[in-house]
Amino acid sequence: MLHVALSNIKTYARRYIAVILAVAIGTAFLAATLSVNSSTQATLKNSLGDAYKNADLVAYPDWDLASDGQDPTALSLKDVKEVQNLSAVTTAYGLGYVDGLLRTADDSYGVSMQPVDPDQGLGGMELLEGRAPQGSNEIIIDAAHAKDMGTSIGDVVALENGAASAENYTIVGIQRSTTNPRTSAYALAGMSEQAWKHFAGEQPLISEIVVNTDGSEAALQEQLEKLFADKKMTDIAVMSADEKVLNEVAQLTGGTDQLSVILLVFALIALVVTGLVVVNTFAVVIAQRTRELALLRILGAKRKQIRSSVLIEALVIGILASILGVLLAVVLMFGLIQLLHVLVPEMSYATLALTPQGLAIPILVGVLMTVIAASLPARRAMKLAPLAALRPFDAASVKNRAGKARIIFGILFLLAGASLLAYGAFKGDLIIAFLGGLVSFPGILMLASLFVPSSVSGIGKAVAGKSTAGKLAALNAVRNPGRTTATATALLIGVTLVSMIMVGGQTAKASLNNAVAAEFPVDMMVSFYDRKVSDSEIKSMLEKIGEVEGITAGSSFTSAYADVDMGTGEMYNSEIMSVDPEGFAEVALDPDIVPADGEIVYVLSNPENPTVKIGDQTLKVKKTEAMLSGNIVTEQTFDKLEVEEANQYTGILLKVDSDVRASAVNDLVTKISAITGVESSMINGGLVMKSMFSQIIDVLLMIVSALLAVAVLIALIGVANTLSLSILERTRENSLLRALGLKKKQLRGMLATEAVLIGGVAALLGLVLGVVYGLLGARSALASMGEMTYEIPWLQLALVLLISIVAALLASVTPGRRAAKLSPVEGLAVE
Repeated sequence: MLHVALSNIKTYARRYIAVILAVAIGTAFLAATLSVNSSTQATLKNSLGDAYKNADLVAYPDWDLASDGQDPTALSLKDVKEVQNLSAVTTAYGLGYVDGLLRTADDSYGVSMQPVDPDQGLGGMELLEGRAPQGSNEIIIDAAHAKDMGTSIGDVVALENGAASAENYTIVGIQRSTTNPRTSAYALAGMSEQAWKHFAGEQPLISEIVVNTDGSEAALQEQLEKLFADKKMTDIAVMSADEKVLNEVAQLTGGTDQLSVILLVFALIALVVTGLVVVNTFAVVIAQRTRELALLRILGAKRKQIRSSVLIEALVIGILASILGVLLAVVLMFGLIQLLHVLVPEMSYATLALTPQGLAIPILVGVLMTVIAASLPARRAMKLAPLAALRPFDAASVKNRAGKARIIFGILFLLAGASLLAYGAFKGDLIIAFLGGLVSFPGILMLASLFVPSSVSGIGKAVAGKSTAGKLAALNAVRNPGRTTATATALLIGVTLVSMIMVGGQTAKASLNNAVAAEFPVDMMVSFYDRKVSDSEIKSMLEKIGEVEGITAGSSFTSAYADVDMGTGEMYNSEIMSVDPEGFAEVALDPDIVPADGEIVYVLSNPENPTVKIGDQTLKVKKTEAMLSGNIVTEQTFDKLEVEEANQYTGILLKVDSDVRASAVNDLVTKISAITGVESSMINGGLVMKSMFSQIIDVLLMIVSALLAVAVLIALIGVANTLSLSILERTRENSLLRALGLKKKQLRGMLATEAVLIGGVAALLGLVLGVVYGLLGARSALASMGEMTYEIPWLQLALVLLISIVAALLASVTPGRRAAKLSPVEGLAVE
């Protein structure tokens, strides 16, 4: 039967194009997901593991290994020296970052200092020019920050921190900038171990010891573990550099690779939709070949042989389509990585990593899915007796035993799932609501045969009017209810998920924005933690900031820490913020947080007593739920507290025009950063938080919508495929209509209306379901935050409906043109 299968593929190649496309896209999605997982791990090794990407082993204090109530053991440079003395060690160095402040002639910058031993590979750093630091007043600095500072080899800078006063250091080398996002915000500098110990203070600590060997890693690991065990340092973990990177990734993601999980979910969605398209296509193809298959049975072919022939066809198609999909995924991922290198040069560490499993699994899944999908219609066709199959083929009815069982189970799933979903939504339990959605949606799909064909028929009759082509389209769309339901269901899944994400995301954005607005009493806050700024400088800054479009008001503040007697016998060291009441009233979003003289607005906690005491001053407490960095008092009250000036820092509070869009906030922050000399990341406030939430949600919505668009695309391929096969099936009927006077234009209009009916009704039903799931899902996830704000993005949903209708219309163009080209005589002659 192999010869028969290959002949059928060649004969019916046109009918399988959509199957190949659907399987290829679904497989490509899965392959891309797996390559994203492996590429993410490789990229993270180049970024998070930058300091030990060329290392063999890493030793570090592990909280999980420490005894209960005991702090982890502290590593020191002495421990590093002992590791270096082990026979199997070729190089070993300690990583110990001490934060400080680097001052140039023009400005000051945050800096992390690391000890450097030139004999041990510069502590993981790589020199680009110059030499390693040797003297007690020499440093090397990373290239990116050297460029920002306008410094080069030979320049003298000042370094200071809490343990050492400001001292001058000479830059003797420029090193490669780190790709670790957790440390790249600070200038990374290296100094000799002696200078580092002086700079860091009495007990400088090492966070990790990085080790290399030219022998067995396992043997060296045993030596290291024995060394630390002999020193009673049982909480020191020793692992490979790769394991250390995975460990850090797990800490950042809570132990789960969320990105891969999310992508796999969407890949499974695409595969489910692909499976529906494949099942539908094979069902139609086999139905059209029923007479041919029955004739083979009469000529002696057994049921098993014919079923094997159909499965061989599916196997060949699955292999070709799956290989095509994997190649497509590799090309796509390679292109995206290269584009990222061009658009974001600082992410040159991003890399494409492919694994044998990542290439083999998608091919295997694609082939199995195609074969399993084809086996279902093949089994149904083989149940017919040869002579019965030679009679006209009747579409299966949902009124049979299998249909009734499907409806019963569908109702049970829907009722159980809807109850869980409603309970989870109103109780604010996301897990229960998720389970409810997981159970109820399959129930809706099982019941689709009840409402999809009737919806298509009803809407078709309503829009047809007196048009003959419209009436025929409404009848043809429901002639085979099973096929119409399967086609519409594939599109319904994609549209439901897309609209659900849109509605849930928009509701989440609105709710988060309102929650932030209620908690943050000012739009923007600029704090000068790292330098003294005079009153005249702040006045000049406020004048310049006032000229920036979008800024409506500005005021200054002074903050310091003071011991507060809460009236309960306990003293708390709290931050106190001094403001000018008049200026603060202009920038405060809530007038209730403006203090009066002798009053303190408590924003960090709510004392039980109506008064608190700071020094010899008793202040009346005014409570608020708003959040600010310090408890607020007037300037006059602050002056009476006698807080030492050395402990004070100043800042600026700003109010922004409510018409400023979230997308423009970053530009506003950049301008303020340039005026004040404060890094953009250090400028915060309610508007900044709202902008951050909005951008994160918008990016997630864009990514998720793009991923779900794959499922919608596959479903639309199914619409085109169903229409094409339906036209082939109705060749004689269409030709008869032409012979009776139906014009080519009317025939194309009939087919276009048919496609639009199926696509439009599926999209409309998907939008309704998506809105319901989106609102209930958002409530279950965010109800614990407080009052919800429900928003439905009507324009975006209308756009989804329009795109679905237009895509379905375009899907009908080629089949309609092909049907119109066939002359009535030729069509009536077709068997």
